[in-house]
Amino acid sequence: MHEVAIIRRVLEIAESEARREEASRISLIKVRIGEFRGVVAEALEFAFDVLRQGTMAEAARLEVETVPLRLSCAGCGEYGSPPGDLNLFCPGCGMEVDVISGRELEVGYIEVG
Repeated sequence: MHEVAIIRRVLEIAESEARREEASRISLIKVRIGEFRGVVAEALEFAFDVLRQGTMAEAARLEVETVPLRLSCAGCGEYGSPPGDLNLFCPGCGMEVDVISGRELEVGYIEVG
């Protein structure tokens, strides 16, 4: 379950930023996670509920923004989301496509108080 490792690092980042701002608590943490990361939102929220105990984020809310997977083909210029079955080849010309969004894994912002 890599969601535990993700939340552990998110909390470290959030607490570090909160201390830098001389805040005593964190009220909200927003994370941006790309579809291509394979993160299970429910597992992420469960890990957050468990790991935030005893931290500056103990009473914080977690807001998760899912960034859609978007692809681009250098061969024919095709651009968009993959078809239902994830295939990293262009449906137009068959060339391998580039992932232009959907790999994100970042702390978007925190609110402190």
